[in-house]
Amino acid sequence: MTKPPKEKFALCVCIADGLFVWINTDPAPHGRDQLPIPKGCHKLIVHDSHVDLSRIVKHPDWEMEEAKEFPCISKQMRDDIVTKINAGVDVLSPRHASLITTNLLTLY
Repeated sequence: MTKPPKEKFALCVCIADGLFVWINTDPAPHGRDQLPIPKGCHKLIVHDSHVDLSRIVKHPDWEMEEAKEFPCISKQMRDDIVTKINAGVDVLSPRHASLITTNLLTLY
């Protein structure tokens, strides 16, 4: 938990299975598969941040019921994520890498 508590953002990468990747202000401590994104790349991103591409998470149903939906990421942000994955990731499994790129490429 952050101190003080703050809202956390996650990017849906598979609607059918409810799978997400985290967006964090700071990169994950291990530093692998982190995509830096600039503030302003989406209306929710008010600080330079990182998309954590090291793992996919599935949130429990009760968390999803409380979640808010926001506008889609830009084509540029989508392309940056796909480029990062295609350049090679260290921790993310090949199956999850493929799932993310396949689903994001359907956005535009």
